[in-house]
Amino acid sequence: MQERADRLQEASTPRAVAPHCGPSLPARLGSLAKKAIFVIYLYCGYVQLRDALLSLAGRSRMVVLYYHRIGGRDVLTKPAGEFRRDLEYFKENYECISFFELCERLRAGARPRRRAVVVTFDDGYRDNFTAAVPVLKEAGVTATFFVATGFIETSREFPHDARGDRGGSEREEPRFPKLTWDDLRAMEAGGFEIGSHTVNHANLGKADAEAVEAEVKESLSDLNRHLGARARCFSFPWGKPSDISDCAIEAVKRAGYYAAASAYGGPNGRGSDLFNIRRMDVGNGFLDGLALRARVAGLDPDYYRLRLRGRASKRRDALSANV
Repeated sequence: MQERADRLQEASTPRAVAPHCGPSLPARLGSLAKKAIFVIYLYCGYVQLRDALLSLAGRSRMVVLYYHRIGGRDVLTKPAGEFRRDLEYFKENYECISFFELCERLRAGARPRRRAVVVTFDDGYRDNFTAAVPVLKEAGVTATFFVATGFIETSREFPHDARGDRGGSEREEPRFPKLTWDDLRAMEAGGFEIGSHTVNHANLGKADAEAVEAEVKESLSDLNRHLGARARCFSFPWGKPSDISDCAIEAVKRAGYYAAASAYGGPNGRGSDLFNIRRMDVGNGFLDGLALRARVAGLDPDYYRLRLRGRASKRRDALSANV
């Protein structure tokens, strides 16, 4: 009896529970510091003065944004509710125009007086049709979808989705279903633009000339065969400077695309190159609203890191040439 009583007493005695470990103090302080920087940048008056002066000069910033997936939350996926809030913010603070309209303005040498935003998507995930398009229609915002045609209506997974995830085995169903040709036809009929992202999501900065030519031409042929021939645009997979070669740019021009987009950040304006339309990533599900607003307004750390790296590389090359 005593042993049973002891067990009951032990069971009824509250156990010490380890406290929930949230972010460390340095991490919290770092997050607060970033937020403070974003707030200062957005509201100190610099952005407002800069944009007013650019407007007077007819050189307002035109920013092209890219997303990948809408639904959950990861580095390539934003929840639908946050995507909706993004669009509401863009409509309140920018002129929302199409990729085609942006390029027409650049081609005509227009003098933009109002800052503008263009929404694009890369790769060709089916949630672009099932989740993104309804939100875009509700907001009255258009978008361009750059698709890798070799993945349409297949169970293939993109390298960035499959990498390090399978342990050598294949899944029966892809984690992220791809668009179908019927989806794309419906999207075009609804006023959205469909562009090319190569056939196989190939890195054209590392491919040989023959492969580059095939990826660029066959993708355009696929789109025109399934959706009808029309003027189409192109975006470079991966999209960083090292992923875009002069050979690839010339191949895109020869194929007949009207413009091409990179993906390493930065704004566009009067005088921008139609075959290097700069785009910035705002589709990271961990990018909060404040960080997104600062990035779209010009505080884009990734872009500045790339520019600094490029300058350092040029200095090294110059020093090597003088040795």
